[in-house]
Amino acid sequence: MTSPMLRALLIPLAGAVYFLLLIPHGLTEEIRPPFNLRWGETADRLERLLKSTKATIVSRKTIEGREAWAVEGLVQSGLKRTVFYFIARELVEVELQYQKDEWDETKYDGFMGDLHQRLDQRHGPGQLIARKKEAIGDVIQTLVGWKWNQNNSTIELIYFCAQGQPHVFRTLSIHYKTL
Repeated sequence: MTSPMLRALLIPLAGAVYFLLLIPHGLTEEIRPPFNLRWGETADRLERLLKSTKATIVSRKTIEGREAWAVEGLVQSGLKRTVFYFIARELVEVELQYQKDEWDETKYDGFMGDLHQRLDQRHGPGQLIARKKEAIGDVIQTLVGWKWNQNNSTIELIYFCAQGQPHVFRTLSIHYKTL
């Protein structure tokens, strides 16, 4: 038998351990697509929503068995294009492509750092999935990627840069996916 004093110490300690082990999982947000959309959103409904925002579907094509719509005109700082992916006319992925000619490497690094921090706060620590820099001929390519997983959804944050004198191409993308 345990003494009343020992029990008085063990019960709060057990409660604290339970809290520390279980609560952090409950503090992370569910991964949902951006723009207040839902996984499985129908293509017809999304098209009506896009028309109401005055955004333009600039292309529709099939990529790896999925219908893909490239959309421009959604207002967000630095957002150049959004690609919506559908299987059986239901939303399964949204890709946000950020690109501005006047942004230098420092601006992209800061933007990616801010996004990374917000995603860590919402969904827990991300996993580094790519970090490499290599020369291909006269072009130096840089790729950095992070991934967050939750239940059947993921977010990937990807930075790509191809730099060869005098040209530089940089882009940052966020991929929201349901599995």
